[in-house]
Amino acid sequence: MHDTTKLTRRRVAKALALLPLGTVPPAHAASRSDRAAARILAHLDLATCIVEGRGPRRLVVFFDPNCPYCHRLYQALRPLVGRNGLSVCWIVLGMLTASSLPKAAAMLQAADPLRALHRNEDDYDFAANGQPGGGIAPARSITPGTRDRLQRNLILYHSAQLVGVPVMVWRDAHGAHLSVGVPSASDLRAIVASVR
Repeated sequence: MHDTTKLTRRRVAKALALLPLGTVPPAHAASRSDRAAARILAHLDLATCIVEGRGPRRLVVFFDPNCPYCHRLYQALRPLVGRNGLSVCWIVLGMLTASSLPKAAAMLQAADPLRALHRNEDDYDFAANGQPGGGIAPARSITPGTRDRLQRNLILYHSAQLVGVPVMVWRDAHGAHLSVGVPSASDLRAIVASVR
């Protein structure tokens, strides 16, 4: 492994370790998931996002290219992205299947990562290459820089002790929040309406 990659990973891990989740009596602090959400938002600059939509209201989504639930969330967000200043920061992880990592890399290495994300989701389970899940062709090789960016995404994900995807993270008038899984249509509309 390249020395600068090791150094970057150490810096990321050290920065994230400075904000331990800890245990605080529930009556005196936000819930554990809200603290995890605040931690993610405070360190979002460490992740590589594929940004969709323009505007100051940001919804962060951790996803895997082969996750069927992530695909459902992607579809549910289609009419909402870009409306009323909503942008979505898609943070790709490559962790569910053997082809997840090379598909995640293919997105980040593409000339237009957002277009690659759309290709993956719009062709979900219809890939000409016979790969299950996302429709983007897996990268044949992964550059060290891409490996580093994907590693940092995973470090941020694991630092909040998250389990499962998709994970949505947002801030509203009351603080930071996260949700794991695909919410109902009405819950998703309420979440999106509350995003600041």
